[in-house]
Amino acid sequence: MLDPLLLDADSRDRLVARFGEGVHSWLAALPGLVELCCQRWHLELDEVVPRDGCYVFIGRQYDARGVVLKLTPDLAIAAAEALALRAWAGTAHVVDLIDAELDAGALLLEKIEPGTKVSDQPELPEASEMAELLTGLRCTPGDYAGQLPTLAQRMDAMFSLTGGLLSNPRVGPLVAPGLLAHGHQLARELAAAGGAPGLLHGDLHLSNILQGGPGRGLVAIDPGPRLGDLAWDAIEWTLGRATSTAEIHDRAGQLCALVPALDRDRLWRWCQATAAAIAVLQLRRRPPDDTTRVLLQLAASTA
Repeated sequence: MLDPLLLDADSRDRLVARFGEGVHSWLAALPGLVELCCQRWHLELDEVVPRDGCYVFIGRQYDARGVVLKLTPDLAIAAAEALALRAWAGTAHVVDLIDAELDAGALLLEKIEPGTKVSDQPELPEASEMAELLTGLRCTPGDYAGQLPTLAQRMDAMFSLTGGLLSNPRVGPLVAPGLLAHGHQLARELAAAGGAPGLLHGDLHLSNILQGGPGRGLVAIDPGPRLGDLAWDAIEWTLGRATSTAEIHDRAGQLCALVPALDRDRLWRWCQATAAAIAVLQLRRRPPDDTTRVLLQLAASTA
């Protein structure tokens, strides 16, 4: 059995930075919580993967089925994810929720095989593969108003985070003054203008899309569920690794021809509005490249 005490200091520090000093009591109780989950669900855990806002344990159930145990100190995060995953239970393109103990912030999920992250592959998935995933995410009958935050709230949090990164010497000198604020204003206008509203994954970047193998295709994991314009979930693939604005425009056209009710003009404007914020997040992690330059160029084209 994996010893949950063997958690690196950096991941603990990230949790404290996000949730405050009160998270120390949750961390102290984490080994006992892991043990209770293992007993309840008959788990054998082999690996721990710290993520932003949670810990992910990978292992087996009944010594056979591959599973992922996800634990977070924020019960609202667990409840929102469980709600969305249950809504998407009818599609093969979202990870299955096996069980949940929401009072403990615990989710038991299937392990996706082969599970390669799209972000780790040399090429982006074809537009047809991405269209299947986005179409699957739209199969969510039901009214979730009042149960989930809105896209506008998610958006404000993203721009607040990226604005705080402009003081980073690797980021600030490369981003024109006012570019983020202008993008934020455009995004607010788009969110207020509507579009096709629905249940969003909310965090569909390339690291949250896995290869599910033949017959299953792309599988989305780790949603940050929101209610809002469904075009939002198409942004990251449309902008990902792009080397020209013409390429971005072409991708938007391909995707909108395949996904029902996905509006090309709205997707293009969402890409313009968020390009600077996404570039800032990339610059925080790595030096500028062709993609970050194109993103900043796209953002500046509307300023």
